[in-house]
Amino acid sequence: MYCFSLFYDSYQRFASLVIVFLVNNSNSILNQNAMLGYFHFIIGCFFLLISFNSSATSVMSSESWQEEYHLNRIENPNKALSMLNNVYSSLPPSAERIFTATRIHGFVTRRGNVYTSPLKNNTTNIYDHIESLILLSMDLEDNGDYKQALQQIKKAQLKSKNLNDLDLNSLLSIKQCRSNLALGNYYLAEFYCQSAIKHLEKTKDHYIDIKWAYRLLALSYQGVSDFKSALKANEKALSLSKSYELNDTIYNNISSLLLQMGQLKEAEKYAKKALKIREKRQISQKIAQSHIVLAQIYLKSSQYVHAKSCANFAIAQLNDNTANAQTLSRAYLTLAAVLNKQSYYDEAIEYLLLALKQLDNNSNSDLLINTYQLLSSAYLKHENSNKALDYISIAIDKSQQSQNQQALANSYLIKSDIEEFTGDIKAALITRKLYENVIKKIHALNDGNQDMTLELRNILIEKEKDKLNNLKEKHQQIVEINKEKQHKLLFQVTVIILILIIYLILRIRWFPMHKPN
Repeated sequence: MYCFSLFYDSYQRFASLVIVFLVNNSNSILNQNAMLGYFHFIIGCFFLLISFNSSATSVMSSESWQEEYHLNRIENPNKALSMLNNVYSSLPPSAERIFTATRIHGFVTRRGNVYTSPLKNNTTNIYDHIESLILLSMDLEDNGDYKQALQQIKKAQLKSKNLNDLDLNSLLSIKQCRSNLALGNYYLAEFYCQSAIKHLEKTKDHYIDIKWAYRLLALSYQGVSDFKSALKANEKALSLSKSYELNDTIYNNISSLLLQMGQLKEAEKYAKKALKIREKRQISQKIAQSHIVLAQIYLKSSQYVHAKSCANFAIAQLNDNTANAQTLSRAYLTLAAVLNKQSYYDEAIEYLLLALKQLDNNSNSDLLINTYQLLSSAYLKHENSNKALDYISIAIDKSQQSQNQQALANSYLIKSDIEEFTGDIKAALITRKLYENVIKKIHALNDGNQDMTLELRNILIEKEKDKLNNLKEKHQQIVEINKEKQHKLLFQVTVIILILIIYLILRIRWFPMHKPN
């Protein structure tokens, strides 16, 4: 607005000088008025053209604003928030203002505070209504109600149809992608991300950060075990980053992906890079997320003490603040996985049930599937095969709905262990065949990258060996329990026989003394 005023003042001075010149050099007042009119018309058109060009660019997309904002995110968060609020207050109802509102919401809620929208309840503006729906969806996401959050986004999309606003459509597509990711609808998430990217790539330095869309796209590929595409999407997001931008979210996502691929050293390296940035930002929720990934890495490498410490630290960070439901449930799940490995099955089940309370049971997310898988494994260790089978059946159903091949393979493997444990060998063989077919499908998805496929195969072989070893241990325990029961039964029978013999001997001895003469 300040630049606009300077330009307009300069225009007025310049117009006055030209008018004076024309007045001094013209003999006709009519000609003077005509010249003045023409002059205003020409300059007005020029000025209007400039204003239209200016409106096509955004304050937030300018290099200087971006650099100052990212610098303040670490050094002066209050100033960074003030910069966002200033942009929001300077904008009319529009897609850009809605996007700014979402950034402010995230900025505030990530730090454990509640965001209150400045919108009036009695507004009739359609952009205001859409903004309210999107902010409501973000509140629902924070509470773990992703299904309802998606419904609000769909309502916003219906309202936006008549606007023909491509920027707004892209923002809503990204929101659709995010909600579908949380619900485990990975192919739908990919579709919406690709739709947003297609539009955003047409404008260089768009105010909607295209890296956001690429990060979500990577997660959608990761969800269906397409690790090669996930890695490329993350690398694309990194390549678009400026030197002053914070990449902790991308680093954390890459760490999670490498962990799933079995590259533990590289995964730890990226997780620590993310954590270093997040400790400077001092956002408890973000710090907790990095500690959760580190805990998962240490768990995978059998460093249980470190894993348990990181998981407990994450839970403490989240309990001290208004925690995002998904992050807290992931922390509970990670701690339960560590406790399960340490044979503390009762405690593990308690934390898994706490994780379930935070999650939307109607979703097909990897987080919910993993929780059901671990519950099944924990109950199997408890020799409660019925509950173990119930939970793994839910995990299989949700894996199939989300088309998460890796989760489906792991679920089949657990189910086959349960069936072998119960002695249903025929069913176990059928389930193992289903497992092998899914593994082949996963390998086919990744045959373009031999190293990646080899890593995946090694992980699966290690998992299978672990499962078989655990199964052998279970069978050995059952054999020992049965032997112990046999020994107890033999001892009881022996004691009973001895008592009967003694009783008969005493009876034989006692009866002759009472025989009549």
